[in-house]
Amino acid sequence: MVWLRWVALEDPPSPEQPAQQGIRVELQINRNPVLGPTIVFRRDLASPIYLRANGARTREVLRAAAPRGVVDLGLIIHGSIANAPFAALYQLRDYAGEAIESGVVPATPLLQLQPSTPADRWQVAAQVNLRTRLEITGGLHLAVIH
Repeated sequence: MVWLRWVALEDPPSPEQPAQQGIRVELQINRNPVLGPTIVFRRDLASPIYLRANGARTREVLRAAAPRGVVDLGLIIHGSIANAPFAALYQLRDYAGEAIESGVVPATPLLQLQPSTPADRWQVAAQVNLRTRLEITGGLHLAVIH
């Protein structure tokens, strides 16, 4: 799950200027997209939302990575139109929610990303990566490599 929220730095807030403000986000595993890139508009981020990665594609990429035993997770914000977009990656076992949800997930994020720009600028881009050890023993389990 990727959690998105909008952090407005302008005062007063200007949700309509510039037009079509939003966050363009992507989640990659070993450079393979499993979520996005997709755009979530500011008007849809009145409250934070969660986006679920494609489960079948995620399992496929993780199984292909199993012989190597290591996966690289990448959370990317592409040239978004936002003062300070916030994205966080959560690993949730047996998630029963919808592909797009709002609310609170009682978990700690694996990755967080929040680039920021001055209030008079809008284009931002950033990426954060995490390398984990992968073990497949009946299910998929990720362990952080220190």
